[in-house]
Amino acid sequence: MNQTNVTDLGLGSRKIRLLVTIASYGLKNLDLLKRIIHRYHSMTIDVDVVVVSNEPKELDGVKVVVGLPSKNPWSLPFAHKPIFAQNIDKYDLFAYSEDDMEVTEENIHSFLRATNDLAQDEIAGFLRYEVDKFGIWSLPEVHGRYYWKPESVKQRGNYTIAEFTNEHAAFYLLTQAQLRQAIASGGFLRPPYEGRYDMLCTAATDPYTSCGFRKVICISAVEDFLIHHLSDRYTGQFGVSLSIVKEQIHTQIAIAKGIHPVSNLFRAESLMLDGEWSKNYYEQPCEDLLKLVPYNTKSILSIGCGWGATEAKLKERGAIVTALPMNSIFGAMAARLGIDVIYGSLEECLEKLNGRTFDCVIMTDLLHLLPNPEQVVEPCSHFVRQGGTFVISGPNFGSVRMLVKCALGMGDYKKLHNFNESGVYMLGPTVLKGYLKRSGLSIASLRWLNGMSKSGIERKLGGLGADNWILQAHR
Repeated sequence: MNQTNVTDLGLGSRKIRLLVTIASYGLKNLDLLKRIIHRYHSMTIDVDVVVVSNEPKELDGVKVVVGLPSKNPWSLPFAHKPIFAQNIDKYDLFAYSEDDMEVTEENIHSFLRATNDLAQDEIAGFLRYEVDKFGIWSLPEVHGRYYWKPESVKQRGNYTIAEFTNEHAAFYLLTQAQLRQAIASGGFLRPPYEGRYDMLCTAATDPYTSCGFRKVICISAVEDFLIHHLSDRYTGQFGVSLSIVKEQIHTQIAIAKGIHPVSNLFRAESLMLDGEWSKNYYEQPCEDLLKLVPYNTKSILSIGCGWGATEAKLKERGAIVTALPMNSIFGAMAARLGIDVIYGSLEECLEKLNGRTFDCVIMTDLLHLLPNPEQVVEPCSHFVRQGGTFVISGPNFGSVRMLVKCALGMGDYKKLHNFNESGVYMLGPTVLKGYLKRSGLSIASLRWLNGMSKSGIERKLGGLGADNWILQAHR
């Protein structure tokens, strides 16, 4: 490998100097920590490693700073920030990492090459990958409410870049100039806090979320920006395979070339901590919902399609499925599964559908993310033909647990009664029934869904104990 020097940063010809600060709580990952320290010390660049910890650790050649920034044990990652500030004149690059992230020297080379092509407010970011027992790579950041922004796809020199809505990757890298700008913004040297993410993830993302920068992924060279999450702790739990991510990137390359549309149905992310109740773009088919779609249904409209798993199940029955995807990247995924896709904003899609009717219309976990859901239910109900079915699902805001948390104003729950603050409309089946009846439909069925963790008592409480509901209506 060629020696990297600061010529890449426009600072002369000496070897580049990198300060790495690793957050390591407890002893669980001690062997992994030693492994990644060894890799840093084996690089051809000059690397100094500092470990911040809640307790002493014996690590050869590494300074260990012991102590939590606050009483909260999750605050430990914030301990790296003053260390960066105190050493800003001594190093050219600054890396923050958790203690199970195996960064390669080629990752650093890739960052430097990309930085030369990026805009001033853009930072080249990384994604974690994990490897399961079969050797399959998966990306844990790609799950649930997180997605690529189709409108963010840009060409920067030799790179095609895009933004992914999950900025967390347990690692970030900054140049000295970027660190200076982050500190000057006032958003970097803050006491421990929770932002869009929990405290641990906030410390690892606030250069992008609080300091005026945007994290971009060089998707045209994505493998150069993948870092192994050595614990592989999320395999089989969440995340999607690298092959699926590459499929999404293929669509984004087409966007960059101007041969695939750029569209978003509407914003479907709540403003609650960790985006609670946001749309799950990777939702698995729900058997209870599928049962409420008549089996002999010939034509189906899916409003708010994610990656297409539910729609593919319905297509397997022999139905012709038309989908309004959450964005044009998910639309391409659904189209590859044989789904008829209509692109555009919700308003544009409804206009394109004007005059069409379907045997069944489905809408899963969407209405509560709209400021005025009745204004969507009413026009969408017109797509249900005579004798047809409308199936809608959503989270249950009327459970005992929810009511108690709201009444006590616990955490973010105090924001729930204000859509502008929460991004959530507390819509329940009772109110929805009124919408549907005013649109000329009759209620046929209501089902309450319980999570696997629910107690026996909660399962018997119906709407007072359920996590979700599904409503079926007929015209």
